[in-house]
Amino acid sequence: MQIKSFVSKVGKGAATKQVYIYETWLRWAARGIQFILAVIVCGLYGRRVDIDHRAGNAQSAAWVYALVVGGFSCVTCVFYGIPNPFTRLQSHRLFAWDLVLFILWIAVFGTFAAIFLKRDDDEYEGTSVSLMKCAVWLDLVNCIFWLATGVYGCVRTFVGRKVNDRVEHYQNKAEEGLNSKIDQFTTSAASKLGGKLNPLKKETV
Repeated sequence: MQIKSFVSKVGKGAATKQVYIYETWLRWAARGIQFILAVIVCGLYGRRVDIDHRAGNAQSAAWVYALVVGGFSCVTCVFYGIPNPFTRLQSHRLFAWDLVLFILWIAVFGTFAAIFLKRDDDEYEGTSVSLMKCAVWLDLVNCIFWLATGVYGCVRTFVGRKVNDRVEHYQNKAEEGLNSKIDQFTTSAASKLGGKLNPLKKETV
C-alpha cells in the first residue's frame, strides 16, 4: 500500500509539475519581453517629457499618456511575473487587464502613427522623427503582445478546467495500470518467497 501511495503522489506530481514549469517559463518569457519593450518606449517618450520639463514648457498630453501606459505595463509585468509559490494569484484570470492595456497601446500607436509615419522632415517640435517612427513600431509590437497574453489568459481561464480534467483522467488511468502491475509483482514475489520458506519449515520439522 505504501508503494502505491508513493507512486500515486510522485506520478501525478511529476506529470503536473512539468506542465506548470513550462507554463511558468513561458509566462516569464512573455512578461519579460513586454517589460523590456515597455521600458524602451518609456525611455523614448520620457526623453521628450524630460526635455519639456527642464525647459519649462507645457507637457504634451500625447507623450505623457504614452509614458503612463508604459509605466502601467512595467508594473503589471513585474506583478504578473511573481512565481506561483509566493502568491496564489493566477495571472491568466486577470486577462481583462491585459486586454485593457492592449486597447491603451492601440491608442498610443494610433496617436503617434498619425503624427510621425507620414512625415519626411527630420524633426517635429524638437523631436527626432526617425526616432519616433521606431517608437511607433514598438508601440505596435506592444499591442500585439498584450493582445496575445490577453487572449491566452481568456482561453486558459475558460478552457483550462476542461483540459485539467482531461489530464487528470489520463493520469488516473495510468495510475490504475501501474497499480495493477505492482499488485502482480508483489503477489508473484510473495508466492516465490513463500515457496522458498516452505521447504525450510519441512526440514526443521
